[in-house]
Amino acid sequence: MYNFTAMLGLAIIALVSGCSSETAKRTAYETIQNIHQQDCLKNPQTECEKRDEKRDSYEDYQRKRKELEPAN
Repeated sequence: MYNFTAMLGLAIIALVSGCSSETAKRTAYETIQNIHQQDCLKNPQTECEKRDEKRDSYEDYQRKRKELEPAN
């Protein structure tokens, strides 16, 4: 329920602030990463990877997505 509320709040803020599509995507990506990290910290039995070591930055994520897209 918390994740849904957080994502709904993020969507409302993005729409109200009039931020660009790219900014909204970046914010959503980072929010999801942070929610995952918080969930890991709440549950010590879960094996959590450190964000700095394992997780891609938004730029790395975008670069990898573009590499996977078929060339036109």
